[in-house]
Amino acid sequence: MRLVSRNANDVYEIGNKIREAREAQGMSQDDLADVMETDRKTVSRHETGEQEMKISAFFQYYDALNARPEQLLPDRLQMTATPLEERLLKAARDLSESNLEVLIMVAERMK
Repeated sequence: MRLVSRNANDVYEIGNKIREAREAQGMSQDDLADVMETDRKTVSRHETGEQEMKISAFFQYYDALNARPEQLLPDRLQMTATPLEERLLKAARDLSESNLEVLIMVAERMK
């Protein structure tokens, strides 16, 4: 599952916001990679917009950076979440990608 957009500008802006949040915390790419249990090259590719990320990786970034999801999204994609939606986002954070797909299917059928 792709994160938010296939738009190259969005992918670049998300990566840039991740870099800014990482640097604001005084973390190196290696530090962030260690927290996320990935490698520095993956972090670098995401930060430069060279590689799109899965939504599960986005959850890992905002969790590792102690950020709110909207802090890492481009301004045009900003979202405002109600407290109930925030609870859902927190609960979904630790789900596997296949379980996220199931959750999405259930939500879509409930409309």
